[in-house]
Amino acid sequence: MNKIRVFLILILLSALSWAGEQGGLEFNQQRKNLIQQSFQRMDSLSAQQQEVRRKSVFLSAVYSALLPGAGELYAGSRWKAALFFGIELAGWATFLVYDNKGDDQDKIMRAYANKNWLEQRYWSKLYYDAVQKGDIPNLPEYELEMVENGYMLKNYDTEMANNLRFLEDALGHTHRLPATRTQQYYEMIYKYLTQFGNGWQDADFFFTYYGNTNTMSPQMFEYRGMRNEMNRFYDVASGTLNAILINHVLSALDAAITTRNYNRSWSVGVRIQNIRYYGEKVQVYGLLLSW
Repeated sequence: MNKIRVFLILILLSALSWAGEQGGLEFNQQRKNLIQQSFQRMDSLSAQQQEVRRKSVFLSAVYSALLPGAGELYAGSRWKAALFFGIELAGWATFLVYDNKGDDQDKIMRAYANKNWLEQRYWSKLYYDAVQKGDIPNLPEYELEMVENGYMLKNYDTEMANNLRFLEDALGHTHRLPATRTQQYYEMIYKYLTQFGNGWQDADFFFTYYGNTNTMSPQMFEYRGMRNEMNRFYDVASGTLNAILINHVLSALDAAITTRNYNRSWSVGVRIQNIRYYGEKVQVYGLLLSW
């Protein structure tokens, strides 16, 4: 607990000149009473000084945990407050920039996938494989037409795709293409090329892809590059969030230490006060030492 000690040097110049005219015991008793009153007044001042000077370590830590630099400012350290607050601003600015870049890249990547990875081609490949296998029960009768680099289902629509979804299980595939274009949808068409690789327009319809970069089509390569760039932007944004959190923690710890040191700092003050004693003004000098 921080303490304040008060050392008084009572220089009762005017009191002595006044009391010198008095005599004997009466003078000594008056001087004693005056000194006691002076100590009482200075004790009151020291309590006020302590109340003003002391800062709450807990509050300073909470302030900086909420807003880095706020606790340091509360403790009177402006340059530390500016440092932690500046890091906070820089962190959020960096996060917003790279998070927006990631969002923009995600839109570009999705638009590219929507144009070059065809669900019709994917379900056409599954249907073709089922026909070639020949032992798939309840296989609908659809017509395949030959195109430049494979086969495509004629009159393809959403109902046809839903009727063929059982083929993912029947052919032993481990993943299910989402019915809507979710984030998982755009991840699958890139990650699991053995099942989804043939859906790219420039892929070899009859080739089984295993994710080997030497066998990936140019569209697969380009899409992978887009996804890697998007992930890089999001990684920077995520790392910045971690740095922001660390800044909050460090600022809270520093604010607590700064406030504690503030409370322990010492100061010397001189107080001059006039008090009235028996109808006369007496000037009292005091030395206040606090730490």
